[in-house]
Formats: sequence, structure tokens, C-alpha cells
Amino acid sequence: MMNEFDHRVLGAKYDLFSFFEEGPGFPVWHEKGLRIKNALIEFWRKLHAESGYVEIQSPIMLDKELWKRSGHCDYFEENMYFSSVDKRDFAIKPMNCPGAILVFNQKKRSHAELPLRICELGHVHRHENSGSLHGLMRVRSFVQDDAHIFCNRNQLLQEIKDVIRLIEKIMNQCGLKDYHFELSLRGGEKEYLGSDEDWAMAEGKLEEALRDLNYSVKKNPGEAKFYGPSLDLHLKDVHGRSWQCSSVQLDFNLPKRFNVHYFDEKGERQVPYMLHRAIYGSLERFIGILLENYGKDLPFWFHPVQYKILNIAEESREYSLRVASVLRNKGFKVELDLSDRPLKEKIRRAHDELIHSLIIIGKKEMESGNIVMRSLKGEDQKVIALNALQFDDFS
Repeated sequence: MMNEFDHRVLGAKYDLFSFFEEGPGFPVWHEKGLRIKNALIEFWRKLHAESGYVEIQSPIMLDKELWKRSGHCDYFEENMYFSSVDKRDFAIKPMNCPGAILVFNQKKRSHAELPLRICELGHVHRHENSGSLHGLMRVRSFVQDDAHIFCNRNQLLQEIKDVIRLIEKIMNQCGLKDYHFELSLRGGEKEYLGSDEDWAMAEGKLEEALRDLNYSVKKNPGEAKFYGPSLDLHLKDVHGRSWQCSSVQLDFNLPKRFNVHYFDEKGERQVPYMLHRAIYGSLERFIGILLENYGKDLPFWFHPVQYKILNIAEESREYSLRVASVLRNKGFKVELDLSDRPLKEKIRRAHDELIHSLIIIGKKEMESGNIVMRSLKGEDQKVIALNALQFDDFS
């Protein structure tokens, strides 16, 4: 049953996103929804830059032969979209891996460049059964915060542990603490690429990283991807449901398939190991989880309307406009109410909207150069000089 903590209800009520019959499973983001999405992306980019990643953007559509070579057409073709241009077959990317490989292979690589961490906010498309579509939680078009790390065997363990620490930072920033990791291993009747020795090494490295960071190890035989085992974060939402978000996958197959190599200290060709990893996973699904966890009380840092300015006097109208301009230049997300409605009505309306804090401006504030700021989470009220306002005053 839909309720106030259903992200679909919140998305419609607060004008965040829409779905249309013309594109089932393809979300359309509105301005306020994009503010949330872009805040998460901005934080993600900051952390990745600090962690030594380089960001790329690969095409949405690439030659189908690339996806045959990668093995995706063998294992995933029924979930892919295709097109034909100039008598040449193309696939709309369901994953970002080949783009990172093309970038790695576009020039000669030295051992001194490893580990090379290539990240991408890739827009991917996967065909989901229409009956399984569910708001942002199950879509056919989404942004995946991918990264592909090329390294040698001696660097593997440290890189896996660094990814886990990066996951911890992002989950902590988003206020998400109810999660655990599971190991997806080879098993059952499925077909897998690679040798038994490769699989034993890869599964061992992922388990060792977990144990070194004092996480318990839950193993899921038969759940590994066709190209390698994975370490998956399972996040519990406010409804008690579990969602698989972050993932670290160790791949020893694609580098061989695409002739990926670097030159070691002796000038000899070596094949690197490749880590696939995502943290938000699907950015759309992650936002759906955040909306349902927080309802309308979203944290300040990714709130779509951090301040709403309520002007209460005709004389202060121009000052209110100037305050809005100053705040926007500082990076805040601001809306204005310049109507002549009574203050009580303006405040009541603000309570019914997705607003974090109010700024009340009248003749007194205009003359003093101050603003009155009130959080809608409580009755806290502050009088602050406009030039002294900081980003974390109500964070």
C-alpha cells in the first residue's frame, strides 16, 4: 500500500520525477529531483578525486561486436537494447566496462601507472520485464556509478580494502548504517569464465579484505557473475527490505579478452587484474531508498530546497531578491515567496512543501543586513548577518 514513505508518492508530491506511458521504466527527472541527484554526484566526485580516480564518459551506444567480445551478448543479450546504423549493429550499453577498457588500451601503459582507477557515472539501459518495474527501485534506464581499477596482483588486496572504506564513507554521509556484505561465489550449473586457480585466488582476496576490516563473511555459492566473484553490500531500508547496492567484482577475464596489458619493470608485457566496482549502484534506486528512509525530512546537504525566502514587506522585496542571489552564488538551493499572503499562511504552505529551512525577511532585516532563519524540523530560529551565513548553519 502506498504511503508517505513510498518514494513514488514523495516523488509526485514534491515534483521530483515522473514516469510516462511513452517510456515505461524510463524515469524523467524534474528540477528538484535533479538537485538531489546532482548533490549525490557532487559528493561522489569530490571523494573520488581525493582517492586518485580519473573520471571518463563513454558513449551510450557501441558496436555490437564489442559486447560479443566482452561476453555480455552470450550471458545478457535478452536484457540488452540494440540498434542498426549504416548497416552496422550497435548495442546500447547495459554496463560501462568496455568503455574503461577502451580508455586503458588507447595508449601504451607502464607499471608505474598502476593502480589506474577509472570512474564513470555511466547512463545504462537494461530491459526489465514490465511486471517487475517499480518506481525508481526497478527501472530500465539509470546511472551507475562505476569504476574500473587496473592493478597487479600485489595491489589487489589493498585496492579492495580501499573500495570498502570508500563505501563506508558514502554510506555514513548518507546516514545509512544498516548494511552487511555478502560474497557471491562460483557454484551450481552455471557457466563461468576462467580457471579454477583464478577463481580460488579471486574469492580468497575478497574474503581476506573483509576479514582484515573486521566484517563477517556470508557466502553465496552460485551467485557470482560469469567473469568473476563479487563482494556485495546489502542495505536494509526503512521497511525492512534488503537492496543490493554497492559491489566489488574481481575480473580476470575481460583483460585477457581485450588484450589489456602493461609493461613491467623489465619491459615485459603483463596482464593486469581488473576490479569492477559501484557504490551507489543504481543512482535511481539509491535515491528511492533515501526518499523512503527520510520521507520529507531529507538531510540538508542533498535537500532540493535548502532555504525558502518569505518576504513580508513590500519595502524589502528587492532585498529578498538580493539575499536569494547571494545564497545561490554560495551554492545553496533557494526558492522565494514574494506574494502578499500573510506570514502565517506562507509558513503553513512551506510546511506542506519539501523545504528544509525558512528565511524570513522584512523591513527590519533589510535595514540591519540580517536574515531570520528557521528550520522546519523544529522551532529553532537564528538571526544571522547575511555575509556570515555558512553552508552548515542548519546542516
